Amino acid sequence: MSAVLAIDTASPAFALALGAATGEPPRLFESADDFSHASLLAAVEEHLRGVPLVAVVAVCGPGSYSGLRAGIATAQGLALAQACPLAGISTLEAVAAACRDLPALTAVHPAGRGDLAAQDFRDLAPAGPMRIVAPDELAGAVLAGEGAGALGGREVPPRERVAAALARYREGALESVSELAPVYLREPNITAPRRPFGPAGAQDRLPAR
Repeated sequence: MSAVLAIDTASPAFALALGAATGEPPRLFESADDFSHASLLAAVEEHLRGVPLVAVVAVCGPGSYSGLRAGIATAQGLALAQACPLAGISTLEAVAAACRDLPALTAVHPAGRGDLAAQDFRDLAPAGPMRIVAPDELAGAVLAGEGAGALGGREVPPRERVAAALARYREGALESVSELAPVYLREPNITAPRRPFGPAGAQDRLPAR
């Protein structure tokens, strides 16, 4: 049996969904631990077990900087190796798709520094751009996504997002692409490495690459 694989690495815990292109419910997996590239590859290998893929779908962000890059690289590698279509979906669209019983909502995802990535949806269609907001700016909104539960909204874990991503592909809502790019709403919190001692004995920064 051939299958579609969806990968979500936007959160500390990653998730996979594997299922036929149409019909039967997918097989879902969500890691219990924080993301690592090695654990993702091991889970993909275990759950595929030689199953040929007809498509690979990746959740492309917003989300974890290193997680998204590793998840997208894995999806692109699998699609190339199996010569099958590749598609992507934003984290916030996957949240909206997981809550299709809510005709209007604001999908959210942690953006670091206590802020949230947010986007409004109406009947699964974006009703505005992605943005970064403080939680108190969302008072009164119908919220869904990771972290929404603490604000009185619906919590949507990676397991539900990845199942929704697979469902959107099955519905023909996602276009095939040659490559994917991660979605970031702010620059990653990464600094240049330091030398132990500079020319005059003081620490200085290495040139940015």
